[in-house]
Amino acid sequence: MKMADTNRNVVDNINNLNERKNFVCGVVEGFYGRPWTPEQRKDLFSKQQKWGMNCYLYAPKDDYKHRANWRELYTVEEAEHLTALITEARVHGVAFFYAISPGLDITYSSQKEVSALKRKLEQVAQLGCNAFAILFDDIDPEMSGADKEVFHSFAHAQVSVANEVFTHLSQPKFMFCPTQYCSTRAVPNVQTSEYLNTIGQKLAPEIDIMWTGPKVISKILSVEHIREVTEVMRRPPVIWDNLHANDYDQARLFLGPYCGRSPDLIPLLRGVVTNPNCEYGPNFIAIHTLAQWSRSSTLTSCDNNDAVSADIRLETEGDDSSDDCPTGLSPNTYHPRRALRMALQDWLAEFNHPVAAIGTIQQPQIPTPVPILPSVNTCMALTSTTLATPGLPQPNINILAEVVQDTTFNPTMNPVMNSLVSENKVIVETIHEEADTASTVSQDASSTSGVEPMDCNPSPATSPPHNEDSMMIENGETSKVENEDDNTTPLIETTTQDELTASVKTSLTLPLDSTQDNSEELTVDDLHLLADLFYLPFEHGRQGINIMNEFNWLKINSHLVIDYKKNGEARPEVQEWVDRAARFDEMAKNVKRMANRLNQVKNRSLLYDIYPYIWDMNGVISLLNSYVKWLALGQVSPLVSNYVHGNYTWFSKGWREVFMSGDQEPWIFRGGLTAELQRLIPVDASNDLFVYKAPEVPTKNSYCIRPYLPEDRPKLYSLILRTSDDRRDGTTLYAAHPDLPGDLAVGSYLEALKGEGMKDVVVMVVEDEWGDLVAYSSIAGNAMEHNRREAVYRESIRDKYPKVIREEGMMLTPCEELLVSLASEPQPPPKALVASHPIAVSLSCLFSLNDESISKRLLTCMLASVRARGMFAGHCSVSVGEKNNLELYSRHGFLEVTTQSTTLYLGRSF
Repeated sequence: MKMADTNRNVVDNINNLNERKNFVCGVVEGFYGRPWTPEQRKDLFSKQQKWGMNCYLYAPKDDYKHRANWRELYTVEEAEHLTALITEARVHGVAFFYAISPGLDITYSSQKEVSALKRKLEQVAQLGCNAFAILFDDIDPEMSGADKEVFHSFAHAQVSVANEVFTHLSQPKFMFCPTQYCSTRAVPNVQTSEYLNTIGQKLAPEIDIMWTGPKVISKILSVEHIREVTEVMRRPPVIWDNLHANDYDQARLFLGPYCGRSPDLIPLLRGVVTNPNCEYGPNFIAIHTLAQWSRSSTLTSCDNNDAVSADIRLETEGDDSSDDCPTGLSPNTYHPRRALRMALQDWLAEFNHPVAAIGTIQQPQIPTPVPILPSVNTCMALTSTTLATPGLPQPNINILAEVVQDTTFNPTMNPVMNSLVSENKVIVETIHEEADTASTVSQDASSTSGVEPMDCNPSPATSPPHNEDSMMIENGETSKVENEDDNTTPLIETTTQDELTASVKTSLTLPLDSTQDNSEELTVDDLHLLADLFYLPFEHGRQGINIMNEFNWLKINSHLVIDYKKNGEARPEVQEWVDRAARFDEMAKNVKRMANRLNQVKNRSLLYDIYPYIWDMNGVISLLNSYVKWLALGQVSPLVSNYVHGNYTWFSKGWREVFMSGDQEPWIFRGGLTAELQRLIPVDASNDLFVYKAPEVPTKNSYCIRPYLPEDRPKLYSLILRTSDDRRDGTTLYAAHPDLPGDLAVGSYLEALKGEGMKDVVVMVVEDEWGDLVAYSSIAGNAMEHNRREAVYRESIRDKYPKVIREEGMMLTPCEELLVSLASEPQPPPKALVASHPIAVSLSCLFSLNDESISKRLLTCMLASVRARGMFAGHCSVSVGEKNNLELYSRHGFLEVTTQSTTLYLGRSF
């Protein structure tokens, strides 16, 4: 009996090998957004040959002549580029499928339209292409009046056109993407869908049908599901796999392994093509692990059942930091964690390959439902797609209600472009030493290269750094000596307030910087951390989960620090809080270290692809770390700690389960892990503070957000002097009294910080890597009380300055204007305003500091600190004529509340 089983297994293995010779495995460039360049596609063909993949589908949704203007033939120059791609694919043993999407506006019953479609595909066939696909996805399922008179149904119309074109092209390799391409779009369901049954019955049996699975982005593909689809379609499907696609939410990047699909599916499928991230470089993992999956064996005997089925289970728990695979795995058995590790080891070499990037970093784009716009001919000049900064879902929501409401994804019609012809090039450096200093090259130099660009629409110049004495050179050096950030572990011990404040000086690195580990190279562990932070649509990586869990624990247990500050009792629980705060600090340092190493890699094109994501993630985690260290001061109000620091979204009942289940499309979970971490900061009504633009080029500037220290006073006064008087340098204007602007702006706050029990006053500063202050913010929790303190403080310093009396018709200098205001009593804010907006807020930064994320993150940290004390709304005052301050506050979400005399009051909720 055992011998018979063995013989049967041998036969099955032979049949399986024969099936795999015809198994389609590759990549479909089918996403919305900026298409890949010809040079990137050629690089893809080379990798596919190396990894044993055999198929590529050319189907970029926003490419000029693929979808929007599908009728137009290619020009001579375009045809030459397309021929080169087809030839390159053939050289590497990759079947080049040319796909066309006529469904937006085709009239199926018009012979003229069908002839135009034939003519277009004939042209491509003459260029050497022998494989085609016709796509009818993401279109209006209603037929025109003319088509209704000819065809019985929408499916009959599509089948008629597809079969006629297939026959006209002499029956080449051919694929068909239906309008109902997943279970959730099948009406009413897969088995009873008239559309799908018609397609299965009427479409030529030699034509392969594409399918995405139970959903547009499917967490799991089961054997039972594939058998059901095969029965209806009367042929095994080709899986169009959107597992790694990010065009529906480009605040997310997917670097996890191919999983949720057992290799047992391989004999049941015609093939699998992955439609991955819009950014080409980060797709290394998605494609590499799919290739491993396609080569794996489902017939290998293994005692550990986990080895066979692990790829269809999420690994979302962060308690176990080990990434070891189960023991006893056969080399031919696929396991996602092992596949990821192998992919990361190979990917590391890509970062060390010197490739320069032209132009600026392209910001992530999020499609939004908009009317279809007329296309623009961009044959000879590439244009970038519409750029938008990711929005975030509101926290404290009814989780299940939101899930039910958001059931569809309606992609935008972006400005279309031509990805075959480009005037801009990327230079591939051949001299290793030059790659470090020549990563940004001139347009003139780029025009001589035969390599295509990474960026479709580079802009010529970037914003200057805030320090006029230091010119920033991308991947170069600056003229000042860089200092190490003081990023010490939070301590809770018997000490003075000033000593304690100094001990928790916090570091928030906003852009990627090189202040630490400059000499260290990128490692596989760094890439594993990167992958864990940007994992998969229904799964966060283990290290990402650990960061979220640790911060949440520290936040909700901050009462331990409060109790210690109040009673001085050093309980074991307090030490646990300190130890876990130190652990979180180390996690934040690891992310920063990884970001710094990435910033120094030689493959600048690859860095540009991932830079906006890691820049944002690094900033958010550093902000959390700053907040943890502020919590170590023990200044949270015990009465509101539990309310403010309660569980948020990810830890709310139902949210994690819904996220992990795969029952909902992942575009309802906007923002991914970055958004989950942002929502943990107690500033619920301030999501706009997380909307900012990443730097246009990777920058080495580093900034530290921290509490004000007494020794900062000279630098803070100097900053206020430089930012005074409508963006003019106040050094000359206030030469006679250089401390006057500072005394009036923050003097009373600084005096309040010296007193005991002044917990309603917070002053924080932003320090650059050279120790200069570039921004500050001050908040008083009780505006009326602070106004009283302000009056007392002004009285105490009046003797320090000369008295100026304004006479009628007298022109005063800016300095004299301030002296006049000093002599008068401060104007209190309206009582009604203070009742509804009790916090007085002040914010200022250098005018040359164009990166608004710096001031937004500063304000976020400030608002979180006062929110933790039970304060939920505040206001700022702007004098008439302070136009630039008004613009600054407006950008940060402050809206006009009331006007009193010469003062405009702006408010916002926290």
